[in-house]
Amino acid sequence: MVEAIMKLHVSDPSLVEDLAVSVLLVDDEPSNIKLLERTLQSCAHFSLVSTTDPRCVVDLYQRHRFDLIVLDLNMPYLDGYQVMSQLRELDADNLPPILVVTAQHDQDHRVRALREGAADYVTKPFQVDELLARVGNLVKVRLYQKRMHALNQSLEAGVRESTEELFRSRQMIRDLAAHRERIREVERARMAREIHDEFGQYLTALRMDTAMLNIRYGADNPELKQHLDGMKQTIDTTIGVVRNLASALRPGALDMGLVSAAEWLLAGFEERTGIPYRLHAAQEELGLDNERATAAFRILQEALTNITRYAQASLVNVAIKQADAALVMEVGDDGIGFDPAEVRGRKTFGLLGIRERALMFGGESRIDSEPGAGTILHIRIPLQAQGN
Repeated sequence: MVEAIMKLHVSDPSLVEDLAVSVLLVDDEPSNIKLLERTLQSCAHFSLVSTTDPRCVVDLYQRHRFDLIVLDLNMPYLDGYQVMSQLRELDADNLPPILVVTAQHDQDHRVRALREGAADYVTKPFQVDELLARVGNLVKVRLYQKRMHALNQSLEAGVRESTEELFRSRQMIRDLAAHRERIREVERARMAREIHDEFGQYLTALRMDTAMLNIRYGADNPELKQHLDGMKQTIDTTIGVVRNLASALRPGALDMGLVSAAEWLLAGFEERTGIPYRLHAAQEELGLDNERATAAFRILQEALTNITRYAQASLVNVAIKQADAALVMEVGDDGIGFDPAEVRGRKTFGLLGIRERALMFGGESRIDSEPGAGTILHIRIPLQAQGN
C-alpha cells in the first residue's frame, strides 16, 4: 500500500495535499479491528477510526466524512447491508468507497453487497497484499474524486464570479444608458421650451407685424395684400411646424400626467393613421415621477410606431393602471401579429429600446403575439426604485 500511495504521489503531485486519508473500520469483533489496524497503520498517510458498533457508523461519518469505509457484513444490531443503506440515504451523491471485508464467501452475498453500494469485496481470512492493493485502488479513486470535486467547486465559483461580474457590467451599461436617457430628456425639454417660447414668440410677432402691414397698406395695394396674405399663411404653417417639433421633443401634455399625455399621443396617432383607439385608464393620477412617466410615454410612442409600420391593424387598445406598487401598461392591436421567437433573432431596435426602458427602472416587458392573432405588449415598471 505504501508503494501504491507513493506511486500516486509521484504521478500526480497536485494530490499531495489530499493524501491525508481518513478510514473507518467497522467490525463487531475487536480482534478483526486490531488486525485491520495493524495492516493499515503501515500507511503513514492513513488516519484510522474504528468501531465495533454498527449503530455508530452514521454519526461517525457525519463528523469525519471518511475517504474509505471498511465494513463487515455479519454484525449485531445492524448488518452491513443496513449500514450501507443508511449511508446512501444520508449522502448518496458523495458517498466514499466501501470495502466489504467479510467471512461470507458465497456469490450471493458478494453480488448483493455490490448492488447495495460496496465498491469492492474481500473475504476473510484475507491476504495482506491483496487487501492493501484493493485499498490502494479505492483510495486512488477517492482522492481523484475529491480533487475533481474541488476543481468543480473552483470552476463553479469562477463561473459564478464571472456571471456576477457580467451582470454588474450589464447593469453599469444599463445605468449609463439610463443616465444618458435622462440627460437626453432634459435636453429635449430645454430645446422644446426654447423653440416654443423664443422661436414661437418671434413667429407670433412676425405674424402680427404682417397683419398690421396688411391692415395699414393692403387695402390700397392689392398686389401687396396678396403677398402679405401669402406671408401670413407661411408664418401660420411655420408656427404649426414649430409647435409639432416642440411637442415631439417634449409633449406639454406630459406635465399633466401620463394618462393625459397618452390620450394626446393616441389622438394624434388616430388622426395620422386613421386607426381608432380605445384608452382604458381608471386612474388619472398614477403617482409616477417624471422619469418613469417619460419612459412609459416613450414606450407607448415606440409601440404605436411599430403598429403603424407593421401591424396592419384596424383597432388599438391601450390600458394603463397601477397594480402592486407598479405601473402596468398594455398596448394591443388586432393586426397580423408575428412569431416572437423569429423576431427575437433580428436586430429589432424598437423592441430592444422598449425592453431597456423598462429594465432601467427594474421593470419588465413581454410580448404576446402569433401570426394572424394580433399583438399585446405588456409593460410593468415599479413606482419605486428596486434592488438590482
